[in-house]
Amino acid sequence: MFDQNTSSESSIFTLITSKLKAAIAYESLGKYESALMSLEEALALQENNLDAWLIKGVIYGKLGRYTEALKCYDKIIEVDPKSSDGWSLKSALYTAMNLHDKAAESLSKAVELDPTNLEFRLSLAIALQRIKRFDDALKCYQEAREQRPTDARIDYNIGLMWSNLADNQKALVSFEDALRLKPDFKDALLAKGIMLDRLNRKEEAKVCADKLLKTKGTSEKPQATKPQSENEAIRNDFKTAQNKFRTKYSNPSYLDNDKPLERR
Repeated sequence: MFDQNTSSESSIFTLITSKLKAAIAYESLGKYESALMSLEEALALQENNLDAWLIKGVIYGKLGRYTEALKCYDKIIEVDPKSSDGWSLKSALYTAMNLHDKAAESLSKAVELDPTNLEFRLSLAIALQRIKRFDDALKCYQEAREQRPTDARIDYNIGLMWSNLADNQKALVSFEDALRLKPDFKDALLAKGIMLDRLNRKEEAKVCADKLLKTKGTSEKPQATKPQSENEAIRNDFKTAQNKFRTKYSNPSYLDNDKPLERR
């Protein structure tokens, strides 16, 4: 016997999917109000649709409508208290608002919920660095190093934290570790020279300076030291969300997936 309920649910699911696709398409054209309208239509069909709330929140943030964006992320967390993405997006929004203490608090929750997510941990280290909690930032970078031991930038940031904590010897070791991984890392070479100078190892510092002049490597400033425009965090997170959902909804087999979008 034909199950009318199953057919109805499938039709609603297909309609919601089309609304989400439309929202992404409108956003890519800069038609934000049309995108928001499509998302409202999706939410009218399924109030707790996490995808719709997430995209809606990111668009609001991109438009500078921060209060409305926060409500969207809070809704995601209300529906799914284990949503690390919800906390991460809240952090990006707080960063754009220059509320760095709240950004660090939100990222701490994201890391707690998803401890294996390296990007969350690195973002938390950067947030802690911004509010000068160098001990905590150092711990985050050290934990990140355990997850990605071949990333010279992490060793470099560990060195910066030791420097901020006035331990020049440990900072020197970390910069040397970074250079072992990436010998042409100019920032690490410069930092090593500065540490050697602070430790009164003048001849070695001079050798470092001479080598720096001959090095053709590229400078790789960590994210924390780059100036950030007001909406940079929001733009970056929208790109991530947009790519995620474009991939998700461009997959024909997705429409055959019985897994609901709504968290109950």
